[in-house]
Amino acid sequence: MNFRLVSSDYSKLIDLFGRVSGTVEPSYRYFQIYYRRGLKFFATDGCLKLEFSSSIPVDPFTGVYSVPIDYARALKSSDEKSFVSFSSEGETIEIKTDSETLSLQKARDDALPAMERKFEFSSRFPLKEFNESLNFVSAASMEGDTVEIFSKGSETILAASAGRLVLLSILEYEPRTDFHFSLQYVTVRHLVKTLELLKTQVLDAGSGISELGLKAGTLLFSICTDETEFPKPPSFLFGETASGVGVQKKAFLSALRKITRLSRRGFSVLMISDGKKLKLFLKAGSLRYECEISAFSGEEFVIQLDPRKLQSALSRINDSLILLLMKKGNLLMVGKKSKMYLLIPLIN
Repeated sequence: MNFRLVSSDYSKLIDLFGRVSGTVEPSYRYFQIYYRRGLKFFATDGCLKLEFSSSIPVDPFTGVYSVPIDYARALKSSDEKSFVSFSSEGETIEIKTDSETLSLQKARDDALPAMERKFEFSSRFPLKEFNESLNFVSAASMEGDTVEIFSKGSETILAASAGRLVLLSILEYEPRTDFHFSLQYVTVRHLVKTLELLKTQVLDAGSGISELGLKAGTLLFSICTDETEFPKPPSFLFGETASGVGVQKKAFLSALRKITRLSRRGFSVLMISDGKKLKLFLKAGSLRYECEISAFSGEEFVIQLDPRKLQSALSRINDSLILLLMKKGNLLMVGKKSKMYLLIPLIN
């Protein structure tokens, strides 16, 4: 094996692999190099798998060379026009710049990484829009939760349940086949961070035997899925929201930032409408705190919520105005332009 990368491309690859593997499980913080109908690079977090097909010409070689990402990161250079060279001999791989050499012994294995490569691609999305929706619905979740992606008629739905919050985003791109995937929260966050780096504008999605496949240019993602199934979203989520009362997102976020300074993580607060004003209320021991969000000419209601989770979710809605309306015992908060929804049960 013998090839070289422009330093700027090397830096982009290392950043990409670092986001795929994440930091939750250090044993996955490496990338692999192998030959399979051309030069390939691979990284994983144990569930999310990425294979990059490089166009760099290289003679066929056998085996797989593994390189710890944190070691490889040390060779990143600010000189974008320089080169990083890779060579191998037996079980040793050597990575060189003009002034540095990283040599790793016993870095070679025989087995190619296992991942699905054959998918029935049925959906195509603008990558930025898909990733913004994925980022929104996973904003309030935590490790152990799942994020759902499924078809509904002519639309694709992304959804997650986080405590008393249900988050849902609608993508108006009709899939050719029905599907339902449940993705692990940690893997979803790694995917969101990875897709943020890509310049590709289009993302293709498809079904494999047991995994979700995503293709963005020369990058192929294979993602393991869980067997859980998200409850069917109520039909009113897909209905008219024109009757909602608008509140500026900026006012929501300002009030939520203040009340999170006074509440411990995991604490719930009340959001109250008296038909004239919208307020947040906190009671913790001897502390009582009330904060007016804005004037509000809607219905009276009381809901209980985690202010940090709501702040995280609202900050990701791509609308300056949030519509509030009552729907069958729930408060529905809607970003109408972006088709992003928050559903919170009312306190009777």
